[in-house]
Amino acid sequence: MAAEKRLAEMCEAFPLGYTPKVVWRGYRVTAGLAYYRVGVIGLSTRVLKDEKAVIETLVHEYAHLLAVARHGVRAAGHGAAWQRAMRDLGQEPKVRHNYEVERNVARQSVTYLCLRCGKHVVRARRLPRRRKYVHAQCGGDLRLAKVERITVVASDA
Repeated sequence: MAAEKRLAEMCEAFPLGYTPKVVWRGYRVTAGLAYYRVGVIGLSTRVLKDEKAVIETLVHEYAHLLAVARHGVRAAGHGAAWQRAMRDLGQEPKVRHNYEVERNVARQSVTYLCLRCGKHVVRARRLPRRRKYVHAQCGGDLRLAKVERITVVASDA
């Protein structure tokens, strides 16, 4: 596989002191993650659809590990150390991908009633329990009025 070959090339040219383990995860919107504390690169089975995307993401995450190996934990983000590592690895530093991703679909509609003004506040999720919530516009107490389940119908798109 080309990704394994690319990882071996990066490890030889820019050694970390260990060979990172590559694991496949079901991330829905994230292409990959670098777990620098344990030396693991997580890649998405859902987002990465072709070999080119896998290799680009692998290089991006390896650059995170390389930046941390060179400069410590403070270099874990997308700062100058990571950007330098990306250039050393032969890629332009690009923080975000533009791959197709699965977005969350609302599964319920939660309605709260303001006890002062009578307005309804509709949300996608319930508010955490055992707290007091007030209506932002008038300051009245909010009480749970109803929860409606939304059934998702698969489209033939």
